[in-house]
Amino acid sequence: MAFSSIVSGTIAVGKAIKKELFDIIKGNFDDHESRLNLVETNATKVNVLKFDFRNAASFTAMTGAFYFEADQDFTITDAYLRIFETGSLTGDLEVDLKKSTTDLDGPSFTTIFTTKPSIDFDTASDYDASTNQVFDPGQITIQKGDFLRLDITAMPTSGVLGKFLFTAYGE
Repeated sequence: MAFSSIVSGTIAVGKAIKKELFDIIKGNFDDHESRLNLVETNATKVNVLKFDFRNAASFTAMTGAFYFEADQDFTITDAYLRIFETGSLTGDLEVDLKKSTTDLDGPSFTTIFTTKPSIDFDTASDYDASTNQVFDPGQITIQKGDFLRLDITAMPTSGVLGKFLFTAYGE
């Protein structure tokens, strides 16, 4: 269905309103609504990763803490770390999200950040979220079949980190 223009002769003053005019108006409304629904469907957020790491006390810096294969095309729009309680922790928690367009082989992964999400426990509050992350615009477009890998690149140096959450969204 496509938009149909209403020619001026159809709505001329003194001319009788006919069923054809209402059919055109109804067709245009139907076309409008179907296009609007398509936009809404394509503009929804994709929950790319939402993974809580529990028993993180035993973690060290780690390559490949989590892997994900994209089952649709999207662009990553938001990603952050969230912590729970800071306790007596000091130092930084930092993660890196990398993508590969070819395979799960380590050297094929490239970071999507120019500044990785991190939380400095020396200044953090309970239930903080990272705000420092900056995306590399050339790396945030993900295509169906691309792989994402989450690396833990830094862990707090003292205290016991019970758990943390990493979340990434796309559209």
